[in-house]
Amino acid sequence: MLFAGGTNDRMFRAFDTKSGEVLWDYPTNSGVTAPPSTFTVNGKQYVSIVSGWGVDAERKQGVFRTIIPGYYVHVPQGNVIWTFAGE
Repeated sequence: MLFAGGTNDRMFRAFDTKSGEVLWDYPTNSGVTAPPSTFTVNGKQYVSIVSGWGVDAERKQGVFRTIIPGYYVHVPQGNVIWTFAGE
């Protein structure tokens, strides 16, 4: 199985490595912006991804507040870590 995102359609997908068939997909809140990371806890396999562009999609540009101590960069979309458990 191969996991992939990285498209602006917001979908995170699992592919069959031999046939290329999409085994499942899941719509995230924004584009998938980092490669998948997998790990095991108590024998159960998990895969995590990061979703979020950090841009203002309506105006097609980044939106930033003034960066001074006590202020934070405004990110209007995303910044979510999604974690999926295997069966």
